[in-house]
Amino acid sequence: MTERVSKLQIAERQEGEVTCLTLTGEITVDDGDLVFGKHVDEVLRRGLVKIVANLGGVTYIDSAGVGMMVASHKTVQQHRGALKLSNLTARSHHLMAMMKLKLVFDIFDDEAAAIKSFQWGLRL
Repeated sequence: MTERVSKLQIAERQEGEVTCLTLTGEITVDDGDLVFGKHVDEVLRRGLVKIVANLGGVTYIDSAGVGMMVASHKTVQQHRGALKLSNLTARSHHLMAMMKLKLVFDIFDDEAAAIKSFQWGLRL
């Protein structure tokens, strides 16, 4: 039996104290949502609490994906950290605005700005 390949791929790298997650693909029910949640949990287990999720390569997010992003955001906050989003596509921006999630997440146009916001403790 072969393991099913997720529709969401996550590349991780460190920029100082900030963990950058570059997401590519789809964040959907029983697939990308679970992959994202597990990855964030693993980052937190390593004691890393400053996280930027780069959504520039995300082609589709369903309600389960949005739910997991919100749940992960809350979990990171409970660890006294922050999960910030960058590089949202036009569709993702629209979705976040429609669901009033721009009031929940710190959203940045590019990854560099999101990373820099941790230096100054900014919430833009």
